[in-house]
Amino acid sequence: MNRVRIVTDSTVRFATPGFLDSHSVAIAPMTLRCGYAALEEDPRDETLAAQALFDECQGFPLAEPPSPERLAETFGRLALETDQIVAIHASAHLNPTVANATTASQPFLGRCAIHVIDSQTISGGLGLLVEAAVRAAENGADLDEVVRIVRGMVPRLYLVAFVADLTYIERRGLVTRSQALLGNMLGVLPFLTMEDGKLVPMEKVRSRPRAVEKILEFVSEFSDLEHLAVLQGIPDASEESRQILERLRTLHPTTPITLTGLGPSMATYFGPNTTGIIALEREGNRK
Repeated sequence: MNRVRIVTDSTVRFATPGFLDSHSVAIAPMTLRCGYAALEEDPRDETLAAQALFDECQGFPLAEPPSPERLAETFGRLALETDQIVAIHASAHLNPTVANATTASQPFLGRCAIHVIDSQTISGGLGLLVEAAVRAAENGADLDEVVRIVRGMVPRLYLVAFVADLTYIERRGLVTRSQALLGNMLGVLPFLTMEDGKLVPMEKVRSRPRAVEKILEFVSEFSDLEHLAVLQGIPDASEESRQILERLRTLHPTTPITLTGLGPSMATYFGPNTTGIIALEREGNRK
């Protein structure tokens, strides 16, 4: 039996440095657009070009998901090597990649089993799922086992974040235009979480130090974590992110903790100056 192959999209960010260089994962790219300018996202490269797109774009960049046709090309290439494919994509409530992958899988019915999974998360959370799927496949797990492993992890993933510019989440319908304008004027920072793949506003704070404290309070409620990732909206680690990481090490000294970028496409949803936490609870210890 051929080994299960894993597909994901370019919103993914991996906890393991150089993961894509040492493991086989097919990446379907998101496309960032601003006017006539277009840039395909590459999770290997938090490019200055993507940063420039945000800096120079009048209005806001848009992130287009990989089309059904592009995904079908990916499935077709992999179907020459295997008859088992697992496609794991960013939350279906944020973009239609899951739906596009499902559409793209239909022509392969009967000759290649393609299982599409809604990760209900983004970025580093998606990366943890993909890494687990790839390692299981490399160890000989069949399609059903890989799917079981990934689906078992999804409810154990948590994300909280705060955003600096309410205009981005206003475009997603999380606040009204008047709330966004007033909040930006007053320096309000919305505190968001993800529930079943949906972004949900929790509360608002008035300063970044207070927002950081809220993140740390959230993490302190967990007793046993398998992984923690500090989610940052800019490519390089900020001093704020480093401070959060050090304080997390005090709270959870035995838990692996990494810094991960939000990524350009997800920054079109949250804004580039976003900070958050992704927590993977250990199996059997649901929060």
